[in-house]
Order: sequence, then C-alpha cells, then structure tokens
Amino acid sequence: MSKFNKDAGKFISLIHGAKLTQAYRIDQIDRKKHKDPLLAGFFGLNKVNELLNKKEATGLRIYYGMDIDGDGKRDKKFVLVAVDENGNDILPSQGNQGAKDQPADDILGTDTYCPFDCPKANPLNSDSDNG
Repeated sequence: MSKFNKDAGKFISLIHGAKLTQAYRIDQIDRKKHKDPLLAGFFGLNKVNELLNKKEATGLRIYYGMDIDGDGKRDKKFVLVAVDENGNDILPSQGNQGAKDQPADDILGTDTYCPFDCPKANPLNSDSDNG
C-alpha cells in the first residue's frame, strides 16, 4: 500500500502537539530573534475541499514558503497542493496555465496567519494552559 493514501498521518495528543509548537516558538523567538513569527495559517473548508475533490487526490501536501513581497521581512508562508496516490503534486494542467503567474484552483495560499488572526490563547499557540 502506498504511503500516500487517504489514511496517511496520525493523530497526536494535545500535550505532544503543544510541545511541538512550543519548540517552534522558542526556536523562532529565542534563536532566530523573530519578534512575531508566523505560527499557523488558516485555510477555509471550501478551498481545502476544492483541493481534496481533485479527481486523483488522496491528501494534501503543505509546503513552507517565504514571503517575497519586498518589505524586507522574511515571513514564512504556507502553500497547499493536492497529492495523488503516488505522492505526486496535482498541479495546474498545461491548458490551465495560460499566464504562468495567474491564480489556478490547484495551489492554495492564505493571508490569515497567527499571531495576527489567532484564536484565544491555547496550548498550541502560546504557553497558556487554557483550552
């Protein structure tokens, strides 16, 4: 069975998830000296479902990206793409690429990021024990 199947991934505990996200925050703030590092991104259900409803899709791949808007800040970004059972990204077809820099419904980004558009403090986004 391919590791790129609809059951790939595993659920983890809140404690484990909190430790992972805390280690990231410490790394970004203490070691890399970022004042407000990006902690998470939000993607709407309808847009995610558009990716998952691609004919060959078995899941999603999340790429890290780097903000290139020219403001001098090296902000992390996320890029989502559907993946097939062989682990291949499902990218725009040649016919869908008219102008190479035009948006297509195959690659998803967002402008909704934590800490700026973050939920109330919880163990995944702060050192809070509140849930």
